Amino acid sequence: MTLTRTAMTQDACSLDALGDGLPGVRPCDHLETGQPGSCRLEADQLETLLELPAMRCADTARMRGEPLQASAVRHRRFLLLEVPGPWGSSALGESRMDAGITRQLAEAASAADTHVLLIRRPGRHPSVRSGTGPTALAWAIADASPEVERVLWGTWSEPADLLGLDLDAPIPDDYAATGPQRLALVCTNGKRDQCCAVRGRPVAAAIAAASDWDTWECSHLGGHRFAATALLLPSGDMFGWLDPDSAPEILKRFDAGQIVLSNYRGRCGQPAEVQAALHIAAVRLGDYRRGAVQVSSLRPFPAGAGTGLPEISADAEDAEGLLEVEVTHRSHSSQETAYRMTMARCRLAPTYLSCSDDKPKVEIRYEATAFARIR
Repeated sequence: MTLTRTAMTQDACSLDALGDGLPGVRPCDHLETGQPGSCRLEADQLETLLELPAMRCADTARMRGEPLQASAVRHRRFLLLEVPGPWGSSALGESRMDAGITRQLAEAASAADTHVLLIRRPGRHPSVRSGTGPTALAWAIADASPEVERVLWGTWSEPADLLGLDLDAPIPDDYAATGPQRLALVCTNGKRDQCCAVRGRPVAAAIAAASDWDTWECSHLGGHRFAATALLLPSGDMFGWLDPDSAPEILKRFDAGQIVLSNYRGRCGQPAEVQAALHIAAVRLGDYRRGAVQVSSLRPFPAGAGTGLPEISADAEDAEGLLEVEVTHRSHSSQETAYRMTMARCRLAPTYLSCSDDKPKVEIRYEATAFARIR
């Protein structure tokens, strides 16, 4: 059995639908009547449509209704480097720092399973050579592990200073005195994907102006098509499809202990299956409090258990495997209830995931086929 979502294709029909209401563009007859038929674009209609700005990946992701849940990055530990000025597509590798130093730094970060993010304050960024002059720039090591959730701050003036950082070392107990502990990072890396710059910069400015979060623009967070995207540290919660109006309110709700699930990508460092199970359970139970639901076990569905569905292989190479997940729900009165769900991996239809993609790619998402209380 293959569970597939069909993506919207830009055929003649969708072109007519897109052009509905534009001067000189007449909608398809069968779109008005609901009857099957063929769509034809006249020359003047096609010319009008070709004058429209090119659609970016964030636009098409919303049009096809792609789910953003369970898309948070896998990393728990981050190295944040303040680097003013424009960034290249690969950020650290095109950061105007010495190539030998950035290579050593990247190797050290990879060995420590630490993700490097460039950061800068919201606003205009003049073209400057980073790491030179008397100005001290910030660095931070953030650990989003549930038992840690700390940010250690320091400063650097020359790129070589960064090679002395111990990325494996535990964050010391005096971490809070070194700098802010509530960070909102918004991806604005336009050289990596235009959607991040176009949508991210206004969101970073709005959060900085309307909240007390220590706000930074940052390099690639993944999920360009969910722009504007944000990472909150040190908790590691990620959000997407933000705009200048919604972003401050979503962070306000977060501070009050609530998750806005329509914009929630998940918590970084958790496997996608765990992120998906937590999202599904929160929706089923109608409880959007932070930490109200926890995953207690996750395993391939037992062979021959009888789900009422056609048997699906749970082989790692087969995306359509079934999973059995148990979650615990803590109510407002602190009473715990356990639930079991059957969850299916679903292949989404191949599509372009970034404005810069040269070929369509396949993403995996998860859906619950059963959900029941067990104790």
